[in-house]
Amino acid sequence: MKNKSKQIESNNPDRLLLADKVDAILAGAMQEFLAHGYAATTMDKITAAAGVSKTTVYSYFQDKEGLFITLVERLAQENYREAFSPQDSQLLVGEPQVVLRRLALNIVEQINPKEELLSLVRLIIGESGRFPSLAQVFVRNVDKPVLELLCQYFADHPELQLPDPEVTARIFLGTLVHFVILQHILHCQQILPMERDRLIDNLIQLITINQTPKIATADQYSGTRQKSPRRKRTSSGKFEMDYGSEPKHLRSIRLTDTAWEKLAALAAENDLTRSEMIEIFARQGCFDSQEVES
Repeated sequence: MKNKSKQIESNNPDRLLLADKVDAILAGAMQEFLAHGYAATTMDKITAAAGVSKTTVYSYFQDKEGLFITLVERLAQENYREAFSPQDSQLLVGEPQVVLRRLALNIVEQINPKEELLSLVRLIIGESGRFPSLAQVFVRNVDKPVLELLCQYFADHPELQLPDPEVTARIFLGTLVHFVILQHILHCQQILPMERDRLIDNLIQLITINQTPKIATADQYSGTRQKSPRRKRTSSGKFEMDYGSEPKHLRSIRLTDTAWEKLAALAAENDLTRSEMIEIFARQGCFDSQEVES
């Protein structure tokens, strides 16, 4: 049964009072569920813990299962949906390595510091054998939205060359959830120690290892072609200097054999001469420091 408090308008004092009662009921329910488990908790115990009448409780929640479902939905809203909201314009902005790190930290940091949430997960796992519907409510409201977001993100980035975006989404989320379960629910920090950042860095490396490098296209160099198709010569036949505003070390660049090979290949791919590529790189500072001798 849906929580009627969703219909409460914040600008109405009487309804604000009702919202406070709903919050009290949910707080009392959480207290009782965590203390006694789902099966041993009764509506009478919840009523006493909330400090409200039984009539008030039943006016909002038909039964204990409906109350528990509402509790899970609210926790999911507070701890997950806001952290992974598609409405967040910056959530998926940036290179895959940046975005995946942001998502990974969101997943881990939304769980770790909240003992109440960890306790609820323990409760759901413990009761899932007798009450599978409760576990399904949790998965539907917590895991499913995050997996859908991850799956869509991976599908939208073919440059990662992932054979199955859905499987990758499960690997990504599963690795992080397993880390939290071992470290903070099963108390295995000493038995299986692992630094959070080390795990996240290597997980992202595994997912992005086949990422297609971005190679500039000929269109990106069209401005250079139009600006300087060929360098002009002086009356004596020497080339005129056209790097007057550039730093001195960019005016004379010597390349290793490996760099020359890479330069020739890149120039051929973009239908440019090697001189034109050198001009582009010199202006943009794109050479690898290990391959350039100034």
